[in-house]
Amino acid sequence: MKLQRPNQAELDRMSPAEKDALILLLFDALERLQGRVEELEGRLKKNSRNSSKPPSSDGLSKKPAQPRRRGERASGGQPGHPGQTRRMVDHPDEVVDLRPSGCCGCGRELEGQPSRVKERRQQWDIPPTRIHVTEFRQHEVECACGQCHCGEFPAGISPNVSYGPRLKAYAVGLIEGHFVGLRRTSEILGDQYGVSPSDGTLQSWIVQASVRLHAAYEAGGEQIRNAEVAHFDESGIRVSGKLHWLHVAATDQAVYYTIHEKRGREAMDAAGVLPGFQGCAVHDHWKPYFGYDGFSHALCNAHHLRELRAVEESTGHWWPVALRGLLIEGKKAVASAQEQGREALEPAQVESLLERYDQQVTQGLAAFPVQPPDPQDKRRTKQHPATNLLCRLRDFKTEVWRFLTDWHVPFDNNAAERLVRPVKVKLKVIGGFRAVGGAQAFCILRSVWETSKLNGQNPFEVLRGAFIP
Repeated sequence: MKLQRPNQAELDRMSPAEKDALILLLFDALERLQGRVEELEGRLKKNSRNSSKPPSSDGLSKKPAQPRRRGERASGGQPGHPGQTRRMVDHPDEVVDLRPSGCCGCGRELEGQPSRVKERRQQWDIPPTRIHVTEFRQHEVECACGQCHCGEFPAGISPNVSYGPRLKAYAVGLIEGHFVGLRRTSEILGDQYGVSPSDGTLQSWIVQASVRLHAAYEAGGEQIRNAEVAHFDESGIRVSGKLHWLHVAATDQAVYYTIHEKRGREAMDAAGVLPGFQGCAVHDHWKPYFGYDGFSHALCNAHHLRELRAVEESTGHWWPVALRGLLIEGKKAVASAQEQGREALEPAQVESLLERYDQQVTQGLAAFPVQPPDPQDKRRTKQHPATNLLCRLRDFKTEVWRFLTDWHVPFDNNAAERLVRPVKVKLKVIGGFRAVGGAQAFCILRSVWETSKLNGQNPFEVLRGAFIP
């Protein structure tokens, strides 16, 4: 409701009761405006450190998620990090012998004298890029009886000129694996190899690869359905100019992308993973996940750490800091126990963490209590963001701390969230998919691409195999 400012004459004609009512109305409007200002200021203060906003939205003010402190870690590779040192190969492709020339100080010629290898150095480089053309010549033999017999072309060799499986796999890998646009992929192939397939040709290769890899794609989904622990996440994606939803399910060995017009239960049922899942689902507390029976849940504590940081920055209270410290303490305790070869934490240690956790949640709710519903208002009573977070931490305590007692369950849901972020890069490149078929092909190829990497396979070789009849 928009308030009209009364003039002096109108104020003079008002009775004391009318003036009191006006003052109360102004206080109500002021309270609503203050709440709106606080809400908008809270949105402006959100970034990737205290919310689920992506780091790309931070702009030029982007800062490290965890600023490095002086002396905290030494420069260079950290202990336990696998080295990437290049090691000399025993059988190089080319050997260049560097023999001395000229004369020695005594006057003898150095050329032709016996020598030994003093030092070896190797330089790694890529070979010159040029197209490799293989010509298949069909021969015909005429028998003495008059019949003619011809050699058979290998499968996939079409009349005149065709493209080979390695080139097709390289092109599809650039598009779906590294998110290069169709036109730029054609330009890269032209610059490197002198061939520039059209956009239609590249799209036909994408469809062909997705059809032939569909069985491997479904096998990955079945593997996740039977897993002990799986990660789940979803994000918006644009198809045919309309909002669709990309759902991802993942383990440490398989990835399964699906796309649907809806975000909730209907899409999850269509994906087919959660309906038959019996393990532990790790997710971000989105309500539809709890609509399934037959499996346990674990909540992403990376989300909790960010939300607690946001409450800390907006309220200045201590309990968010304490709760963040307790979650991190629990994570470090599990990691330390695993390094020591232990199978579980001491019961007293677990009890101490959970007891201190309950105390801090109670203190938080004392500062931000749940607001009772208004009997005259049928709408849901709006709660402070801190209250909503505290109620979740209280009511889903088991799901928050499941990682503490079940070491198969990770601390966060980063395994799924990391798989969603690259898709945003894809959308920035193409803007959106023109048709559902292209989006589904992307889901198949991207799933196989990520799954092959998790299993130590070269994804380009996997794609090449799809183009070999």
